[in-house]
Amino acid sequence: MPRLILPLIAVFLLVTPCFAAELPDVSSRVLPDLTEALTRYRDLNRALDETRRARLQEIERAYYLKLNSLRLESPKPPKPRGMFETTEEYKERLASYRKKLDKVRTANHDTLADMEQRGVLRIQVAEVEVDWLESQLTRLAPLAETIDLLQEKGCIVSRDSATITVQRPDADTFRFPVTINHNGTLYRDTWTYPDRDRAETIWRLRHDLKVFPYYTPVPAENDGIELNLTAFMVTGPDNVPLMRFPVDTAEPFDEVKRLARIRSDELPAARVLLALSNSVEGPLPGMRFVFISPRTFTMGSPKDTPGRLPDERLHKVRLTRPFYMQTTEVTQAQWETVMGENPSAFPYCGGDCPVENIYWQDAQRFITRLNARYKGKGRFRLPTEAEWEYTARTGSTDPWDQPGGDAGAYAWFRSNSGDAPHKVATRRSNLWNIYDMNGNVSEWCSDWYGPYPELPMARNPKGPVRGDFRVSRGGSWFHGIDSIRGAHRNSDNAGDKGGYIGFRLVLEIPTEALNHTP
Repeated sequence: MPRLILPLIAVFLLVTPCFAAELPDVSSRVLPDLTEALTRYRDLNRALDETRRARLQEIERAYYLKLNSLRLESPKPPKPRGMFETTEEYKERLASYRKKLDKVRTANHDTLADMEQRGVLRIQVAEVEVDWLESQLTRLAPLAETIDLLQEKGCIVSRDSATITVQRPDADTFRFPVTINHNGTLYRDTWTYPDRDRAETIWRLRHDLKVFPYYTPVPAENDGIELNLTAFMVTGPDNVPLMRFPVDTAEPFDEVKRLARIRSDELPAARVLLALSNSVEGPLPGMRFVFISPRTFTMGSPKDTPGRLPDERLHKVRLTRPFYMQTTEVTQAQWETVMGENPSAFPYCGGDCPVENIYWQDAQRFITRLNARYKGKGRFRLPTEAEWEYTARTGSTDPWDQPGGDAGAYAWFRSNSGDAPHKVATRRSNLWNIYDMNGNVSEWCSDWYGPYPELPMARNPKGPVRGDFRVSRGGSWFHGIDSIRGAHRNSDNAGDKGGYIGFRLVLEIPTEALNHTP
């Protein structure tokens, strides 16, 4: 990477103003070198991104191979009763088998619980993320900082000049009206002076002033580079800089903006994820939350996605605040502990099944009571639609959206549910150790339903300020595979309920928890 930067630094030193020497033509020196440096960086970056994706897939595959191996340790089923085997002998053999089976199940459950509690998969993913971001800084910082310096200082093109006309001063406002003529185009501005002595010096030298147009490399279409006139530098007879008149602002290169995001948002958040790697226990039995590291992601789905609806328009969303997401949907047992009754349409499913058949307002009442129990340790709420989709797709795609991926391994939906919800956490989790975000029951979000905002970048969106319907996400046990996608949107009347809709919680992180994180 240093070899990539050296030509840029040399070129920058050449094009930095040196009024006593012949100035090089920036269009023939800076642009080709800068273009080459950016091309090499982008090619290398694509290769490293592919390596990172392969590493994440390898980690996930190893993790699920470990989980699958747990299911292979069960003892072989007992043989049928032998012709000459007594009843007592057969019962004893069955009891021995059941004892072995219970022992294996207990061991499997303990191993699985330990893996989940320690967040093995999530921590490994976070380590890869931190390493990748740190490598980005190592490779990107010299290039981006050189580009930033080049844009800030500007360059002079040889044989390109302008003239300035200084008009009589406005003594009451301490400034001269000035007109700069650059190739027939006039630029009008004012030259403010601090005191009378300075004003008299400017007026005396007005016929000897020189003007140098300053150009800044800026991004052009198709990853190209072009020059943009950004300022005029006025010098005195001895080439001493006297005044700089801005003309235009320069659009930063993506690499410069990327460096700022990594330093300010992405790397600190990823390090926080490692520091807070263990899951947080909630106030109710079985209620657990995992840390979600925020970043910019593309919300919605491409137009060629099977089952896509028009309201899934692709757009950029930037999440800036970390949060904890509940690992499962709120269960019937958790609901009954807080509310004292069970409204579920499938109560026979059991306490470990998701609570459903609730209004949006019912979920809010549950949250109000839970916050009263957990006062001072954080605040529970429904996730926003953006937070929900980002978490469900782990910032990119649905968990089964990979070669050989099987949606049935991650979700209870129409094809495998048997027309009923199931116990939570009985399908695979996503990369953040979160279960059932696709299928089982749909989940209320905090937003009103409406079109996505028409913005280049939506920052922490919370949906429309009012509406007729609330958003629910994730699909349910009776939905088809198109409706359990992470980008699919449901709009439900807040006054409606059914055996297909429940919710999960977000735990907001107290700010002081982050201030002491390395």
